[in-house]
Amino acid sequence: MSFHLGKPILVMLAIALIAGAASFIQPAQKKAELRLWVFADSHLKSYQGPIQKFAETNHITTSVNQVAYLALDLRLTSMFMSNPTTPELPDVVEIEMNLVGKYFRPPVDQVGLLPLNDFLRESGWQDKIVQQRLATWTKDGKIFGIPHDVHPVTFMYRRDLYDEAGVDMEVVKTWPQFHEACLKFETYWKSHGFPYRHAVEQSPSDSALVQQILLQRGINIVDQNNVVHINDPRVAQTIVFYAQMNAGPKKIGGQSAGTEVSRVRDILDSNLCGFYTADWWAGYIKRYAQSMPGKFYMIPLPRFEPSDPPTTTWGGTMIGITKACKRPKDAWKLIEYLYFSDECLEIRRKENGILPPVMSVWDRPIYHQPDPFFYGNQKAQELFVELGRQVPVRYQTPASVIAASSLVFVLNRAIAYVDEHQTADGLEPKCQEWLDVIAKDLNRRIAHWRFD
Repeated sequence: MSFHLGKPILVMLAIALIAGAASFIQPAQKKAELRLWVFADSHLKSYQGPIQKFAETNHITTSVNQVAYLALDLRLTSMFMSNPTTPELPDVVEIEMNLVGKYFRPPVDQVGLLPLNDFLRESGWQDKIVQQRLATWTKDGKIFGIPHDVHPVTFMYRRDLYDEAGVDMEVVKTWPQFHEACLKFETYWKSHGFPYRHAVEQSPSDSALVQQILLQRGINIVDQNNVVHINDPRVAQTIVFYAQMNAGPKKIGGQSAGTEVSRVRDILDSNLCGFYTADWWAGYIKRYAQSMPGKFYMIPLPRFEPSDPPTTTWGGTMIGITKACKRPKDAWKLIEYLYFSDECLEIRRKENGILPPVMSVWDRPIYHQPDPFFYGNQKAQELFVELGRQVPVRYQTPASVIAASSLVFVLNRAIAYVDEHQTADGLEPKCQEWLDVIAKDLNRRIAHWRFD
């Protein structure tokens, strides 16, 4: 008897049938009783050991899986919209700040995450966490996420090269003074044969820094009540100022080719000499530039007004419990362990230098030690602690991402204007006009997607 497709195909079919039968006979692998999804590789690495210990101590099978940033967002969004209690959802999940706003669009009782107010109050953690960071993950008084971080921002710069150029950044207190100091730095190094040595890394097409400065000025372009502030006159003023730092005769910034490798190369080659650094970015620079000890220094950010805090906040992550979770009390125990325990906080500090949102930890000696990586053994973590108490509140709503994209549009037009005219004269009223149009559009969108 012969098989009409040939012996090789017959063998392959036989193997497939045997494998299928074996998988049918074997019992399905048991799902973990608690499943955590994360998007960041550094978080995955820092959690793997503690997750195993938690599982053994509490006799709960627990897993942690990394899901790519956008894939996690897509999967959560689709499952929350179709069935917020589907077993395919994780029990516990980390969500990045820029993505969380869409999940707060429904009424609070329809959000796919569990409110954590009772857990926070009963455990005593409510008043121990930086309140500004809890606000980010809150809607109508319901707290849906616990902050992983605070992320205060400093200005970190090559102290040796600034000193050689005769620029004392420690006396700089305002943004106009900062701009002038950086211009002096660039002029000096260009005259000494270094035309590509830039005072600060900044991108003309990225509105992230503009948003950080606006937060410093007390402006959320869309606030927690979905009130639009993108056309506040100070927004136009800030865009005009930032455009002059990135275009025309007063340009001070440079940027790498866009990859992590090229960015590191520009740091090591002294092409980029200043950075707006949240704690996590300062940690990355330390890791990349271990061959350059004693050359970097950090100062608080300059301000526009004396009442502005000397810092802002950049980025952030929350952890929350989904409505699909069958064991919310155990999920909360996992959150407490990963986010609040001394063991896990120390792992996080060593892994990426992130300042935790638990303020009682900040008084520990480890956060006030001299750091030989910095010029003069600066106590860099101590500066982050000081600034961490002053970070502004950042709100995220469904309209926040659209507003941020609109801000990029205005910023690009402003930079093109300065490039074309080589001056910012007449730019501010144009920016205000563009922002007013955007504000009307945002208000229409917000009114359209209301549930009530």
